[in-house]
Amino acid sequence: MTRQKITLGWRGRCAPVPELPLVEVSCKLPERAASIPASELRVDPWVPPAPLDECLACWKAWMHGDADRNLSAKSMGGLVGNTDGHGADIHEQQQARDTRIAVATDAMIDSLPRQQIWAIYRLCSLATPWRFPGADLVVVGEQARQALLVKLKKNVCTSVLF
Repeated sequence: MTRQKITLGWRGRCAPVPELPLVEVSCKLPERAASIPASELRVDPWVPPAPLDECLACWKAWMHGDADRNLSAKSMGGLVGNTDGHGADIHEQQQARDTRIAVATDAMIDSLPRQQIWAIYRLCSLATPWRFPGADLVVVGEQARQALLVKLKKNVCTSVLF
């Protein structure tokens, strides 16, 4: 059996489509649903992140390899006329700043005691489950954050954030 060629005699017209009647539907809410008060929509104002959280966010992105995705290639801004290809554009400057903050934060984390290092890694979702059954992650994590805060305030690269 051969297949019929559909487009053989087509001249850009189709058979008219019959008009479908429109049916209006109204829906009443049940009495119980109508008696429930509508909840208010509340939008809180944006609060900038704390300096410690900003340092940890840069460090976490750096640990995941997000900061090194360009593999030292120049941006392609010169092709569209944004830059001449020789100077560092604003994105490269921001990436260099974030990388410096991440490296400094990594050095400060590595100077903490082992249990606190693991707590920072675990709180930033970079470590496997908590390995210290005799210690509470919440308590050690807060101690690690406080110790890291003191160290980051003294560091040259990160002190400008505080």
